[in-house]
Amino acid sequence: MNPMDVVMIEQLCAKYGHLVDAKAWDRFDELFTADAVADYTLVNVAKVMVGLDEIVDFFRSANHPSAHHSSNVWVEQVGDDITVKSKFWVPYTRDGHAPKRWYGGDYDDIVVHTPAGWRFARRACSARWRWAIDDGPLPDRYATF
Repeated sequence: MNPMDVVMIEQLCAKYGHLVDAKAWDRFDELFTADAVADYTLVNVAKVMVGLDEIVDFFRSANHPSAHHSSNVWVEQVGDDITVKSKFWVPYTRDGHAPKRWYGGDYDDIVVHTPAGWRFARRACSARWRWAIDDGPLPDRYATF
């Protein structure tokens, strides 16, 4: 893996948020391999999705946040795998979102290089925190000074 690979993997992570926000389901082959595994069970998705078609079907019907943001992308080779760890935070602030909330957590990925570029072979999403308007004032631990 060379520095350009790291840049292109970071671009893959950024593209994910943009394509999901644009509801560009027909472009998900730019993100995932045909046999990819998406495990969102730690953010209350009922089952692990296997294969591009199943992943797209889930995304078409999911209750998406207003926008997807990610940061702190860390790419590392672990044995034969290229792993990626990143943070996400998303606002649920549209009229249909109840409760209105901010939500954040981690992505843990395995990516592979294909003839078309880097793709997610496995993407796991786990929740770390949530703050909802119904929860009352923002806790002091989230305050900035």
